[in-house]
This record gives sequence, C-alpha cells and structure tokens, in this order.
Amino acid sequence: MRIIVQKYGGTSTRNRETRSMMYDNIIDVVNAKNKAVVVVSAMGRYDDPYATDTLLSVVRKKYLNDEEIDRLSSIGETLATLVIKSELASLGYRVASVSNEELGIMTDDSFTCASIEAAEGEAILKKLEEADIVIAPGFQGHNKDHVITTLGRGGSDLSAVAIGAAIGASEVEIYSDVDGIYTADPRIVPRAMRLDMVSYEEMLELSNNGAKVLNHRCVVLAAKTGIKIHCCSSFRPGRGTYVVGEEDMKDVNKFAISGITGTQNEARFTLVGVEIKNNVAGNLFKKISEAGVNVNVYNQALTGGGHMDISIITQQEDIDTVLEVINSMKQELQPKRTIVRGNIGKVAVVGIGIRNRQGMFEKVYNTLESNGIHVEMASCSEINISCYIDRNDVNDAQVLLHEAFIENNEEE
Repeated sequence: MRIIVQKYGGTSTRNRETRSMMYDNIIDVVNAKNKAVVVVSAMGRYDDPYATDTLLSVVRKKYLNDEEIDRLSSIGETLATLVIKSELASLGYRVASVSNEELGIMTDDSFTCASIEAAEGEAILKKLEEADIVIAPGFQGHNKDHVITTLGRGGSDLSAVAIGAAIGASEVEIYSDVDGIYTADPRIVPRAMRLDMVSYEEMLELSNNGAKVLNHRCVVLAAKTGIKIHCCSSFRPGRGTYVVGEEDMKDVNKFAISGITGTQNEARFTLVGVEIKNNVAGNLFKKISEAGVNVNVYNQALTGGGHMDISIITQQEDIDTVLEVINSMKQELQPKRTIVRGNIGKVAVVGIGIRNRQGMFEKVYNTLESNGIHVEMASCSEINISCYIDRNDVNDAQVLLHEAFIENNEEE
C-alpha cells in the first residue's frame, strides 16, 4: 500500500468550486489503489468568513495571550478538516478525520511559531486501516502539556512533511495556485521556465532568498527525513516539480542555474575607521544577535593604521534596532563615521552548477554592472551568488540574469 500525503492551502479549500477540483486529485489517488492523507489549511483568505485572518480580526488581539491566539488560529484548519471530511464522505468514499491530539505533532512552547520536536503517525495509520482517505488539520500541533500550538507562516507545508515522514509516505504533494518551481517569478520574468526537479539544497537557498512556493522549514525537514516533495497546481493538470536529494537528481534541468530570486527589504550599515582592538567586531555581532537581529552579510576591510571598516547587511525592518546597538557601543567602537543605507535589495543566483564552474561570479557581476546596476556588496557559497543592489533595480536584475544564465542556454 502506497500512502500519498497531499497538502492544500486556502485557495484550494476556499469554496465548493475550488474544493471540487481538490477532490478530483484525492480521488485519483484512491482510484490508483493508494491511500491519501490530506492536510488542509483554513478555508480562504481574509476576508473569507472562515479564514484564519478573518477569525483573528473579530477579537481584540492585544487582550489575548499567545496561547489564546493559537487556540483561535487553529479553529480554521479544524473546521476545514470537518467540512472536507463530510463532503468527501457524502460522495461515497471511506473517509476519516484526525483531531489535533491524533495528529501526532509535538512541538515546543513557542506559541504562534512553534518548532516541531517529534511526529508520530500511529493514529493516522490506524485510521487508514479502515479508511482510504484521512483528513488532517495543518498548521498546528501541541506541546508536552497537550496545549494547542501553531507553526507559523508556511505551517501547513511543514505539517504535511512531518506527517509524511512519520507515516512512511511515498511522497508529499504540495498543492497551490502555481504548477511547480520556476526558474524565476513569472510575474517578473515572463520567460521563466518550470523545473522538473530541484534539489533540497537548491530549494532551501531559493526559499531563503525570496522564492515563495515552499517554506524553508518544510524543505529542511524534508531533506533531514528524505521525504520527496511534489509541488503541483490545484487548478490545472501538469507534472509539477519534484524536490529531492541531489543523489536522486536526474539530468533533467539543462541549466547550471536552477533559479533567480530577488528581495527588496535589506539595509546596509558601514562603520568607518573602527579601531582594531579587543574583538570589537565580535562584540558588535553578539549585541546585534542578542537584540534579535540576524546579520545576513558581513564584510571587514583593513584600512591601515590599526583601523578597519565594518559593513553588515540586515533586514530593512531592523534599522532602528541595529542603530540602537551601534549607539550603545560608540565608546567601544569609536567609528569615525556611521553610514546607514536603506532601500537595499538583493538578487540571488542559485544552482548546483555553481560549485564546479569557473567564472560564475564574474558573469553575475559583469551582467549587472554592464547594465548600469551597481553591486554594493556580495556573498557567495557553493550554490548561491547573492548581490546587494538598489531595491529599485531588483526586478530588472532578475530579468537580466535570467537571460544571461537560462535563456541563453547555459548547459549543464
């Protein structure tokens, strides 16, 4: 018996019409003599009546604690589970549902964005002995005290992968309104192409650098457990994209680069003429981390005379927090000047072909500079080249790099 886990988001569960398309996919699994575990999100988006954001809008949130917010937030998925179970059962199929407790997802106590500590599949497997389809609420779990927690943004994707690994599913199908992973956002790059396969490592880099098809936490868990993810469209047939281990990659992607992504919400800080003494840079990073801010990129340049320039990139929203840290350390840092540059963007070129090809950074850099896009800072890894540029140039940069690396057939 093969078990297929399917996850459907709010655009799929929204109304009877969208759910009927969803049911076609579920019934296909059953007709192929397989079992289906269906993980569902709340029905619709704000202001659909049963969407999570709609439910949250009817309360005065500042008077509720995080545990109470999670209790309320989980209602949308619980309701969707029971609606979908009842509708599928009315079509004559053997269907069961699971509660939060039966879901088997144990988390820490971080309400509103909990981390999964363990997942058990016994209750779901038991129900599959009698049913062909089990409907499960996404986005939630419970802590050691059996109190409901929610998993934060992308939590239903994460739920699906956790359940898939726990019950030994053949694969996890993630359904959304797009039909797979593309080499760029088609809304920005009209000639973007759908990929047949992408590695966990590449998908994680794409997710962390702006691609929105899969949440990065679900990709991390899939890579850790070896579960295959299949990204599909709820609304039109197609092969979609498989996310798999690099060892399972076939020679299907004909490009050295798998994707181009962009973000427009970074900021750069440069401390000019900091004296080199007593690990001041390390102390600065420690203070920034303690303030809850991640440093995305760091650069240190020795300028002579026992001084250095320090540059860091963070999120735009963290400007005030980082400035507070810098000002609190002025006596220790003693910079000659502090330069803050907001409105920074990032364009990232991702692909496993980067690691064994020479001249990739040079090509990225010169493609941008030759078209009047100035690279302010850059970072490189084995499969990712990220350039920090003016946010107003990010979309144009994605088009240019996609043309240079993909449309001009950079062969593997």
